[in-house]
Amino acid sequence: MQFGSTVVHRDISFALDKGDTVTLLGPSGTGKTILLKLIIGLLQPTRGDVWVMGRNLPQLTEDELRLVRRHVGMLFQGAALFDSLSVFENIAYGLRETGMEDEEQIGAIVKEQLEMIGLPGIERKLPGQLSGGQRKRVGLARALATNPQIMLFDEPTTGLDPTAKRLIDDVIVRMNKKYGMTSLTVTHDLESARRISDRWILIHDGSVVADGRPEALLQENPEAIDFAHGNWKDE
Repeated sequence: MQFGSTVVHRDISFALDKGDTVTLLGPSGTGKTILLKLIIGLLQPTRGDVWVMGRNLPQLTEDELRLVRRHVGMLFQGAALFDSLSVFENIAYGLRETGMEDEEQIGAIVKEQLEMIGLPGIERKLPGQLSGGQRKRVGLARALATNPQIMLFDEPTTGLDPTAKRLIDDVIVRMNKKYGMTSLTVTHDLESARRISDRWILIHDGSVVADGRPEALLQENPEAIDFAHGNWKDE
């Protein structure tokens, strides 16, 4: 991936199997969030392929891309809630965008998702009335409401206190167990990465430098060991 004269990705290649829970790690500036945006089709690669659910995204029309996106959920770093809409309307938004019109069904799904994230009964609240951790969890509920097969997380615990971080991690773990979906997370939080994922992909200088189970990488891979001990500087 390249922006003007700036090359972000030089040789990035990896594959996720159904049900994988993977964390992307690496210094700031290595384009981890850009990879998420490529996977959901918000950006087009300057060269190369991006295969999602058997479709090569750069070759799709906008209508075809929209159909693929229905199966991919994303929790943005800032939760990206609509401040003027209630929690209920925020979660229901994606359902209505997919064409669902049965209000009873929408209500049941919203209730189920709020129970899933541990925040039942807050349907009428506005995002401004919620804490940062609660906003993140509502953003997660909105992403999950459409029952995606792939879930992308961009820094899900950034800016949260330790208790809120643990709550978010617990929701992600429960979600993966309940739905068996594929998930890809970008985070700088190694403690969180250990809790939520069974595979790490480490990116440095535009390339994948390590890929495997966390416990193995932290014992055997020099790049992963250096990163975990803070021996890399952000670029």
